[in-house]
Formats: sequence, C-alpha cells, structure tokens
Amino acid sequence: MHDVYAYGMIAPSTLLELADEFPAPAGYAEIAAVHPSIGGEAAAGAYVLARLGIATKLAGNRLGRDPESDRVIDVLSSAGVDCSAIPRVGDHASATEVVVAAGDSRTIFGTYRQFLVDRAWDGAAKADVTSSRIVCLDPFFGEDSIQVARWCTGSGIPYVTVDVSPDSEVARHADVLIISEEYAIRTIGSKPYEVLDAFTAQCRGLVIYTQGGGRVLAGRSDEDPREYAIFAVDVQDTTGAGDSFRAGIIYGMLRGFDTERMIRTASAVAALVCQGVPGVLHSPTEAELEAFLAARS
Repeated sequence: MHDVYAYGMIAPSTLLELADEFPAPAGYAEIAAVHPSIGGEAAAGAYVLARLGIATKLAGNRLGRDPESDRVIDVLSSAGVDCSAIPRVGDHASATEVVVAAGDSRTIFGTYRQFLVDRAWDGAAKADVTSSRIVCLDPFFGEDSIQVARWCTGSGIPYVTVDVSPDSEVARHADVLIISEEYAIRTIGSKPYEVLDAFTAQCRGLVIYTQGGGRVLAGRSDEDPREYAIFAVDVQDTTGAGDSFRAGIIYGMLRGFDTERMIRTASAVAALVCQGVPGVLHSPTEAELEAFLAARS
C-alpha cells in the first residue's frame, strides 16, 4: 500500500557539472564531473518522499527497456519507490534530459516538447488515486491530469500540483498549488503579490509562490498573504529543488503540520537537496531532516 501516489514526469537525466561559471556565447567551459541522475517532477518528488520514509507509488510517462531506463527504475526502487505502475515500452525512455550546472545556476536540455507531441504517457489508475492519502500531481498530461484531479476531488483525496494556469481545473481544486517564479514570469508577470492574487482569486487551496533563493510567499483566497524565510546554505546544485520543496509540503501535510511549519519543513528539504550533487539523489532521510531543523531552530 502507499500513502502518496505521484503521477507525472519520469526521465533519465545526466548532470554535467561545470568547473567554473557558464561560458559566454561561443566560449568554452570545463566539465568537472558527469553525474547520472533522475529527471521529471513526479519522479524527483517520489524519490524525495521515499527517502523521508513515505510509502510512495509512481506512475506517468513511459520508460523503455534500455539501460538508462533500467537505471532510473533501479535508483527509484532502491529508495523505496513503488515503480510497478510505470509503463515500459520500446527501446528508450519517452523523455530524457541533460542538465548543465554551475554553482547556483543550471540549464536543462530535454526532449519534453517532442514527448508532448507524441503523447507518450499512460493514464492513471483510479484505484491508485483513491487509495492514497495524498496525490502528487503533475499538470502536464492534459485530460489525464484533469481526470486525476477529478478523482481526487470526488473522493476527498487532497492533491498538490505545480506551475499551471490559475483558470485551469487542476489549479482551481488543488489543496496546495506551488507556483515557481520562473513559471510566473513566463506566463503571468513578475510582481509576486500580483501573481499570488491572480491565483488565490480562482483557487480554493493554499497557493505558494517560490522565488528560488528568495522568500516564499503563501496565501489563500480568504486570508492575507505571508512571507516566509528560507534557509541559507552552501548551494552546490539547484536541480530538483522545486520538486523537493513540493515533496516537503506533502510530507508536512501527512504529518499534520500547520502552514508555517509545513513551509519551513519544505524549505529545509529543498536546502538540503541543494547542498549535494546531484541534489535530488542526496535528499535527506527523516532523521537528517529533523537534525537540520533542530540545528536551525
């Protein structure tokens, strides 16, 4: 059995760690290390949750029967993620990515646009959704993501999602909606309080606006927004920090934390992830998270 059902993106990922800063156009940069990793919001979140001791089942897009897909399954399974619902079709994964990182900056190169054209995912299983305590939902799978949201709403199962338009059905009914600064600037605007207002005007749940290394802003339609400090750490890799933050929110929900403690906990999870390379694969255990929070009290 599982406590969390994660439905969404799963991909093999390779992190290229640069020795120095990103080069200028037509310049040169030395590669310090190459790190095999996992990509996709749902996959990263499932891995972090499993490391925290949360029984998590993962499903979404198709992996192949190739060595890279095998590696992703092995990494997730070794953390305790239930991968039995991940479809394995063909000779390669339906999506893949390469991340180039230098300090607290990173750029992702992937095949996600073609993935969407190919519609290379399977629908969720209703039984997996309705037998969960919380659903970690990626909004990127069109009607299949909407269907999961509808099953959750109809069954009273809370779900947490990310980076989706405030007028979408997935956003409106989410129990927690996390919006990244990067997404907001691309789609809505750059003024944090105006972005939060745009979402809380249409969404019934808690809306959280993250700003990378800046403060977290959160609010609901019936309350004034608040700002929350994040943890200062020695950043080595920011890849997956947002996915880890969402996992921390879900962990806090399962533990019955109030909003302030939940955001503090999620910020700690993201901070711990940013201290390792590749960050997600160095996500904390529950004991490590508790020790970090105790030391920063």
